[in-house]
This record gives sequence, C-alpha cells and structure tokens, in this order.
Amino acid sequence: MPKLISIGRIIDESWELYRARFSEFMSVASWLLLLAILYIISLALYPSASTLWFSNDLSTSENIGILLFAFTNYVVAPLLGLWVLIALSRLTQGYLQGKNVGIKLAHEETKPLFFPTLVVSLMVAFLLVVAMLIGFGPPIILASLGALFNNVTLIGIGDMLLVIGIFVALILSFKWMIEYYFSPIATVLDGIQGKKALIQSRKLIQGRFWRTFLRLVVPKLVFIIFGVFIMFIVATVTEVLLGVASGLSLDLHLRIKTLVESIFPILIAVLINPLIINADILLYRALKGEDVL
Repeated sequence: MPKLISIGRIIDESWELYRARFSEFMSVASWLLLLAILYIISLALYPSASTLWFSNDLSTSENIGILLFAFTNYVVAPLLGLWVLIALSRLTQGYLQGKNVGIKLAHEETKPLFFPTLVVSLMVAFLLVVAMLIGFGPPIILASLGALFNNVTLIGIGDMLLVIGIFVALILSFKWMIEYYFSPIATVLDGIQGKKALIQSRKLIQGRFWRTFLRLVVPKLVFIIFGVFIMFIVATVTEVLLGVASGLSLDLHLRIKTLVESIFPILIAVLINPLIINADILLYRALKGEDVL
C-alpha cells in the first residue's frame, strides 16, 4: 500500500502550484462569476421585502427576478460548479504530469467528461440519501402506522428506533461520503465511469479511512479559513458603509445587503476553489501511488 502524502505537504504543494499557475486557475475559476452576474440581475428585479411579504400582486419583472434567482441557485450554480471542477481538475492533473495544459484544452477535455461525472456525482448523492433512509425510514414507518391505527406500542417503538436511526444515518452518511468522495475525480482523471468509479474510490480508501479523512479535511479547513477571513473583512467594511448610508430606505438596505451576501461567497469560491481541488488531486494521486510534485 503506497505511503500517503503528509498533510503539510498537501497544503504546501497545493499553494505552490496555485501560486505558480495563478492566472490559468483564475481564468477557469472565474467562470463562477457568471453566477454573480445572474444574482445581480435577479436581485435587481427581485420584489422588495414589503412587496414580497404583504402583496400578492407582483409585476412581471418581479416574478422574473424570483424565477431567475431560483434557477441560478438550483440549476446554474451546481452545473456550472461541476464544469469548473472538471476543468480545474484537468488543469491540475496536467501540471502535475509536467504538461503545458492550456485553458482551451482544459475546456475541450471537460465536454466529454461532464455528463459521466454528473452521473457519478448523482450516484454518490443517491447513496447519501439511501443512508438517511436506512436510518430514518423504519422508525418513521412504525410511528406512522402507530398513528394510523392508534397503536401506542408502535409509536413508542418508532420513537426509540428514531434515536438509534439518527446515529445510524449519521454514521453511514459520514462513512459513505468519505469512501465515495473520489468517485467523480476517478471519472475526471482516469475516465472510470458509473459503478466502477464508486468501486475505485472505495478501494483507494480501504484500510486507511481515518488517514484519508484527515488529509481531506485539514487542508480544506486551512484554505476555507483563509477565504472566510477575507470575507469577514469585506463584510465588515460593507456593514460600516451601509451604516454610514443610514439614510437608505429599509428595502434598499436589505437589497444591497442580500446582494453582497450572495456575491462575495462566489468571489471567495473563485479564489479558493483551485486550492481545494489541488489538494484533492494531490491526495488522489498519492492514494494511487503516483508521484506528486
């Protein structure tokens, strides 16, 4: 079994690669700014707080704002995020292999990989749903039957099983989330699709679950803390400016605040996504026994 790369080395080499190829990474990650543009448009059209809560008569533009905001949140954001993840992963893999990967080539390689990676990602999500159903399904069914037939015993058993089910759901979800974490990466980097990608990920984790878990979590925490620190500074400055502009109406104040809260996380994601993906690719290669930097 290959020796795993250390946590410190993952952080250092992720940062060095990020620093050396910053402009290329930003060229791909900045596609997420499309979300910021869509949020700006949707929030500009979005009804004011008073209109939304106290009026049933919304204008066409206000309805468009609501629909565009929801469409951006639940359709564009996950699909665009997946596209950027694949393209950044291809860039990182190429650089680690000593290849001069161009931005255009990374996007061209993303096209045939997008649907298979989406399928594998949905399969992993489905497994997590199954984990929740295993934990919560039986007690909910028993409690429902007890309520239906007015059976106190069934309701009591359902309540007791619910406590156990919470732990079962949490443990299974956590276990499967780590074991199948590299399934999409296996599709992106090695072209392994469907169930085989799930098997590949679980095989790589087998026998070194906790060591892999620490190497997944710690670098991400470091990078996220870095991003949150930047966001905290920006949010503080924004609050001060909004406080100075105290003459703004409540609706305008809330609209600007919502806009800032929606857009700045995207800007932070643009900055730290390449770091997180670099760390994942380095760990994935180490799990396979491949050389890193």
